[in-house]
Amino acid sequence: MRTLILLIIFLLILFSYLFYINKRKKKITEEAQREKIINNPNISEERKRAIESGECCGQHEVCERDTLINTRIQAEYYDDEELDQFKGREPESYTTEEIKLFENVFYTLKEYDISGWLKSLQIREINVPENIKEEALFIVQERRFNK
Repeated sequence: MRTLILLIIFLLILFSYLFYINKRKKKITEEAQREKIINNPNISEERKRAIESGECCGQHEVCERDTLINTRIQAEYYDDEELDQFKGREPESYTTEEIKLFENVFYTLKEYDISGWLKSLQIREINVPENIKEEALFIVQERRFNK
């Protein structure tokens, strides 16, 4: 009976030690990946600050999906190639017809694609009309809050 108790205690200590080693390795790997991302010259300063502050780990698609911090180097299109004509224009200069082009894309997006679409427009240097921007930011914020 005594040997059984000692064996159980030994196994508990062994598993605890292995768990500790595994957790430590994972933490070291995450820190190395975080440093690699922070030192990447293609990553924006805003994203670097978010990673350094712990707001985002910078390693997962989930973080990227619900944040507006730009993490991509190349734009992703959402069947919105026609919006490229607005590159560099100020939102106040859009006509009603041009705003309708943005609305046609925006209202066909799935809720979880909105932050990606905004990031894509940012990469492409396309400013979103203010009314759509406000609504899009509200949806992104609501998704974050409901998680």
